[in-house]
Amino acid sequence: MNERVVEGLGRKWVWPMSDRECIKVIFDWLPDMKRAYELCRQRRTVIQAGGNMGVWPWELSKVFGRVVTAEPDPDCFAMLLQNLSGVDNIEAHNVALLEHPGFCRIYLELANRGAQYVQPLKLHEAMIDTVEAATIDSFGVQDCDLIYLDIEGAELSALKGARETILRTKPVIAIEDKNLSTRFGTSKYDAEKWLENEFGYKVVRRPHNDVVLVCE
Repeated sequence: MNERVVEGLGRKWVWPMSDRECIKVIFDWLPDMKRAYELCRQRRTVIQAGGNMGVWPWELSKVFGRVVTAEPDPDCFAMLLQNLSGVDNIEAHNVALLEHPGFCRIYLELANRGAQYVQPLKLHEAMIDTVEAATIDSFGVQDCDLIYLDIEGAELSALKGARETILRTKPVIAIEDKNLSTRFGTSKYDAEKWLENEFGYKVVRRPHNDVVLVCE
């Protein structure tokens, strides 16, 4: 992939040459993360996705002891590794986060690398343009204080794959919800309703397209 170097947050970033949209907004939306993590009683481990080119996990690494980040696109993941080189408290995984492990199809948006998304493979569907899928529970995190997901409609699926982590740690949860979950056959607000019904979570903040929930 062709690369270029961009500047932001007082440093340089390796960035896809094709991207024109994500770069316009990614640095401006970072303050939304604070609306979530300032509610954490502790800041031990945060599980974050999508990792993109590493901007969000890099920012979270300043305030959490450990950052577990996931990014399914191999090209973006390679740049994430370059951009996060030397940051010892970030653990990066080249996977999509879904309810079940396996493989899923990835849909690339070359002009907007923040709008890429995945969908589970249908039965007997050819494994073309596929990436690995994993569950949040498979990370085995014992001290999760925040789950922060911006994964273009797959948020509810990823949360269903985090059931044991949520039961064990009751983290603050922040998800993007701009009605992209219709790709998975669910509707806007379904993720927050599921968290309320299953675990007693309540919505406490709605910065921009994000929803921040805490367990009462």
